[in-house]
Amino acid sequence: MSKSKNSKTSSSSGLTPTDGIPADLELDKVKKWVRSRVTAKRYKHIKGVADVGKRLAKACGVEELPVLLACWLHDSCKEIKATELITMARSYGMELSTMDERNGHILHGPVASYVVQEQFGITNHDVLSGISEHTLGATTMTRISKVVYLADILEASRPEALTEPIWNALTRGGDKVRLNTPEMDSNLDLDGAILKASDLVIAHLLEKGKAIHPKAVDVRNHFLEAVKNQETASSREPCSQ
Repeated sequence: MSKSKNSKTSSSSGLTPTDGIPADLELDKVKKWVRSRVTAKRYKHIKGVADVGKRLAKACGVEELPVLLACWLHDSCKEIKATELITMARSYGMELSTMDERNGHILHGPVASYVVQEQFGITNHDVLSGISEHTLGATTMTRISKVVYLADILEASRPEALTEPIWNALTRGGDKVRLNTPEMDSNLDLDGAILKASDLVIAHLLEKGKAIHPKAVDVRNHFLEAVKNQETASSREPCSQ
């Protein structure tokens, strides 16, 4: 999928979390651009994702600006036709699998990560990864990418049958209303929540008789192993996963 010009994460390269974000880039400009590209219903969803993302960023102690940019931009190419997304992906040099070509709509995140580089000059790895990985996830997700992924799937318009088990996994059975309180935030489980989300999405696809992207299976298995290892070690580190 998409790679920023700086392929290292901020934690491993010594960069600050906002490096690769133009200093003069205003969030209002981003919102206006996104609004011009999507329907009112889609824009409402995007705003809802940003709202959840802001809460999760605060709870996990990650930089808010990269999270908000990724949340606001994640669906900026959602309403482009699948055939056009495939064409755009190829023009950006992306390697496409047979599954990608048969389901071009899943490329809206990776394609958007390239489009926003051109549109806004964003090269920040966390922002671009958060945009690119919000649909299928990845086995190499940063904390910010995990927050964006969860913000998208926990957005308020999603059915409670999907969101409540994920909130329960994230808060380890706590009350989501108490998010952003010290006792709750110190106990959040990002990896467990992503595993639960993966399980639910895959189960839904199986029930509907739909194909499952191999990457989704890889991501699910990765987080299953991660959660098992953390449980075995009895040292799961909240919000640092």
